[in-house]
Amino acid sequence: MTDYIDKAQAQWAQIQPGLDTEPAGIIGRIARLAQLIETRTDRVLEELDVTRSEFDILSLLTRSGRPMTPTEISANMLCSAAGTTKRMKKLLDAGLITRETNPSDGRGALIQLTAAGEAKTIPVLRAVLEFEARLLEALPADDCERLTLQLRALLTSLEGASSR
Repeated sequence: MTDYIDKAQAQWAQIQPGLDTEPAGIIGRIARLAQLIETRTDRVLEELDVTRSEFDILSLLTRSGRPMTPTEISANMLCSAAGTTKRMKKLLDAGLITRETNPSDGRGALIQLTAAGEAKTIPVLRAVLEFEARLLEALPADDCERLTLQLRALLTSLEGASSR
């Protein structure tokens, strides 16, 4: 069984014999999986009339259980302030979030999920989780557990490095 990354590594081996493409075997697969999963998940979200970025904001506010500043939202989403503002505008117009003046800082704002926002978020979350579970059916449960541990180790390493 070969995949796209195997083929790419074989091509590099022909062009540059001795080139160590082993890191690409892992990183390339993670990146390609992320692209494929994101594309397919976007289709699920589209059917539910929400974009990925909108869903990310709605789910972040739902999980946090409290109003958040636009800066907090941007930091959690790894997105620029301008990008977050653009995404929030559509959610505001749809009545899924509110934007109020921050009482502890009159210049700032607090973004809060509305009842309509919460009512939209939970069914979308369920649909996404069901879709993701179907994607993982190809792997035995033990493999999923090991993969979770390994990916967590890599992610915590990278997250720690980005803060340095």
